[in-house]
Amino acid sequence: MPSTTIPNEEDGLLRSNKPRTESFEEYGSVGMAVFESANNGEPVILHDLTGPLLLKDELLERHESMMTTISKATTVAEMPHEDVPAGQATIPSEVASMSKNLVGCGALSLCNGIALCSNMASGVIAANIWILIMGVIFGYFCWLIAKVCEITGRTTYRGIWQVTVGHTGSVAVSVANGLKAGLSNLAYATILSDTLRSLFESIGLDVPRVVCLVLITVLAILPLCMLKNLHVLAPFSICGTAGVMVTAVAMAIRYFDGSYQEGGQYYDQIDAVYQPDFGTRDDSWSIGILPFVCMVYESYVMHYNSPRFYTELKDRSLPRFGIAVGSSFSLAAVLYMAIASFGFLTFGGNSSGFILNNYSPHDPLATICRLCIGLAVLTAYPIVFFGVRDSVLDVFEVPQINQTPNKLNALTFAILGILTFTAVFVTDLGLINAVGGGLVATAVCFAFPTIMLASAVRQKLNGCGDKSDQRQTVASILVTIFGMAVGISGVYTALSKAFARP
Repeated sequence: MPSTTIPNEEDGLLRSNKPRTESFEEYGSVGMAVFESANNGEPVILHDLTGPLLLKDELLERHESMMTTISKATTVAEMPHEDVPAGQATIPSEVASMSKNLVGCGALSLCNGIALCSNMASGVIAANIWILIMGVIFGYFCWLIAKVCEITGRTTYRGIWQVTVGHTGSVAVSVANGLKAGLSNLAYATILSDTLRSLFESIGLDVPRVVCLVLITVLAILPLCMLKNLHVLAPFSICGTAGVMVTAVAMAIRYFDGSYQEGGQYYDQIDAVYQPDFGTRDDSWSIGILPFVCMVYESYVMHYNSPRFYTELKDRSLPRFGIAVGSSFSLAAVLYMAIASFGFLTFGGNSSGFILNNYSPHDPLATICRLCIGLAVLTAYPIVFFGVRDSVLDVFEVPQINQTPNKLNALTFAILGILTFTAVFVTDLGLINAVGGGLVATAVCFAFPTIMLASAVRQKLNGCGDKSDQRQTVASILVTIFGMAVGISGVYTALSKAFARP
C-alpha cells in the first residue's frame, strides 16, 4: 500500500507520493475532495458526510474502496487531537457561507406541505410557527456538533464519530450519506424534468414529462456524470441560493399584483389543478401538518458541514459560533417563511410540490426563476451523484483494484438508470423532501450528534461529563426522541396521503 501523508485541513485532501492534479470543492450539502489519478485521469472522490476525513499524526490506512480512512489507534485515549489551524472566517462571512449551505431548492416544496393540510389562508400561521421552532432546534444541534468537535479535537463529522463511538455504526453513516445523496438526485430529476417541460411550453411545445426526463438525462445529466474534472461545476453553486432568493421576490410580486387570481393576467394560462383553491379545510393544528414539518427538516439540513464551519471561524469559540449559527438559521427561517407564505397565499390548496409548476410558462419572472434554479440543479446533480456511487462502493467494500474505469462507468450507468426509472413514477417533490427530511435528517441532525455527545460525556473525554454536560445530554436525547417521532410520523402521514390519492 502506498505511503500516505496527511495535510492540514485547508488542503482538504489525502495525498500519496504519486503526482496528482488536486482540488477541493464544496457544493451546497455535499463536501468532497476531488483529484485525478495520474495514471488514467479517472476522478477519485474521498468523502464522508462532510468531506474527506482528516486525522493528523495518526497511523492511518486507506480502506480499499478509497472511501473510508481508518485510525489504527485501539482506544479513544490513543487518538490525539488534530493540529487544527487557526480559523480565518469572520462571523459575517460565516453567516454568508452557512446561509448559502442552508438555502436550497428544498424550500420550493414548502407551499405544498401547507396545502396537504389546509386550503385556508390561516394555514400559514401554524406553518410559520413550525418553521421557527424547527429553526431553533436544528440550529441548536448544529451548535451541539461544534461542541463535540471542540471536545474531541476533530474537524469532520465522521472524525468525531470515530473518536466518540468508534468504527461501530460507520456503515449507518455511509448509508445515511448515500440515502441523502440519492434522494437529492431524485428531487433534482423531478425539478429538471418539470423545468424543461415548462420551458418547452413557453415556446409553444407540449412535451410529456417522461420525454423531458429522458432528454435531460441522456443529453445533460449522463455526460456530466462522466466528467473527470468536477471542480469546473463548483462556480455554479451560487445559482442555487440566488435562484431561491429571486424566486421568493418573484412570488411576492405575483402575490401582491394578483396576476394569478381569478381575472388576473395569468389565471387562464395555467391548468385548473394549478389555479388558486381556497376553502374551509384546515388541519394545520393537527398531525396533518407533519409532512410539512418533514419538508422543513429537509430544508434545514447542513449539519455534516458544522465541523468545517466551526474550524474555519476566526477566534473560534462556542459562543461566537452560536452567534453565527443563530444569524444563519434566522435568515433561512425568514426566507422559508416568505416562500411558504407567498406561494400558499397565491395558490392555496393547489400549491404544487414544485411551486414553480403553478406559474404560467409565459410569465417572464417565472421563466427567469426556472432558468436560475434549473442551471443550479443541473450542475449540482453529478457532484451529488458521486456521493451515491461512492456510498455503494463503501457499503459493499469494493476493493480499489476492482474500481477500474470500465466498472465505475458501468456502475454509473446502473445507478443513474435506477434513479431515472424511479423518477418516472415518483414525481412529487414535496413527497421526496418529506421522506428525506423525516428519515435522513433525523439521523444526521438528531440521532448521530446525540449519540456522539452521550458517548463523549460517558467517556469523560477531555474533562467533559460534569452535571451541565449530563443535563445537556439528557435534553438532547429528549429533543431527539421528539424529532424522530415527528419525522417518522410525518413520513407515514405523507406516504398515506400519497397512496390515498386517486
